[in-house]
Amino acid sequence: MTTRALIALGIGQCINWGVLYYAFAVLVVPLQRELGVDTWVVTGAFSVALLMSAALAPAVGRWGDRDRGPLVMQVGGVTATGVLLVWPYIPGVAALYLVWAGLGLCMAATLYEPAFVIIARAYQDPATRLRALAAITLFGGLASTAFLPGTAFLVTTVGWRGAVLGLAIALGLSTGLTRTLVFRGLAAGTSLEGTSSADRVSRLETRPFQFVMVAAMFTLTTLASGSFATNLVPALGERGIAPTTAALLGGLMGAMQLPGRALLMHGMFAASPATLLAASLALHAGGLGLVAFGPSTSIIAAGTVIFALGAGVTTLVRPHLVQTMFGVESGGLFNGRIARQQQLARAASPIVVAWLASRFSYAAALAVFAAAFVIASFVAHGVLREGRSPAAQNEAA
Repeated sequence: MTTRALIALGIGQCINWGVLYYAFAVLVVPLQRELGVDTWVVTGAFSVALLMSAALAPAVGRWGDRDRGPLVMQVGGVTATGVLLVWPYIPGVAALYLVWAGLGLCMAATLYEPAFVIIARAYQDPATRLRALAAITLFGGLASTAFLPGTAFLVTTVGWRGAVLGLAIALGLSTGLTRTLVFRGLAAGTSLEGTSSADRVSRLETRPFQFVMVAAMFTLTTLASGSFATNLVPALGERGIAPTTAALLGGLMGAMQLPGRALLMHGMFAASPATLLAASLALHAGGLGLVAFGPSTSIIAAGTVIFALGAGVTTLVRPHLVQTMFGVESGGLFNGRIARQQQLARAASPIVVAWLASRFSYAAALAVFAAAFVIASFVAHGVLREGRSPAAQNEAA
């Protein structure tokens, strides 16, 4: 894959995430006002989208392992564009839920998962593959920065319907450009020659304990990130931080995920996947610990930044670890299964910390998460570092 194609795929991911994931947050209020319903009714449509994405994720991974990742992304992009173009002309709550159920399927087909498989099959060297994954997630990490204010501007100037049409046009153009600049340039031989079907099956059945551990760790990170982000203002308010300051820190969380990804684009930081995972989990633990027990606003702010750094690294460590530990030829399926668990955790995350805080306190809830991350970090560095299959070790050598 050429550098131009890699950049184009990264820009496409930025647009896909911005349109299908982040823009919804800006649309909630105008939709609530027009439909005359409670906020939870509107946000429930997005939860449905996450559930639909979770349901389809393993299938998308299997299709990617069969070299159909580009086709899946193209179908998902075209379908999402069509749904968004039609949505403004279909009124009602039922239409809202139907539209976002469909867009949830498109999320599974167009966001990171199929792109990760395409990257894995385009780069044989693990270190080069990690740098390519870092580049893709670096672009994806800019989605909230670009599309939250961008969508807000469109809603203010042309209303939510005009904003949705604008988002649809952006997604359609991105889908076309990705096809032209990325997929047409991919060699037909991206399939992994020399990998028998029997080897693929054996990879799917090997080391189930390690896979369960990996899935649990990444599910924990998603649950913690979603819970912390959605409860940031009340959680920091409990520590005496004003809502405006808490909101500012929340805005920095997205931007602070980028430095860690940028560092991993440099070869000197391409440590073993298990070591990178352990480091990212340790950052989660340290950040949450500082937020829970920090004696001053500056220390709590530092904890928020450290937590965001860990979250940024974890996003790209997942495909790198799975592809290295379990093999590139079945990495799509494994990543799809983990993505399904993460989407379910993302859908449940808004209420987890809030429920724990109602029983105890936000500090106690964050402390529980921090302790869990400490344990997970030691497990990742110890058990997973020794848990790679011989074939995967040969690939990484």
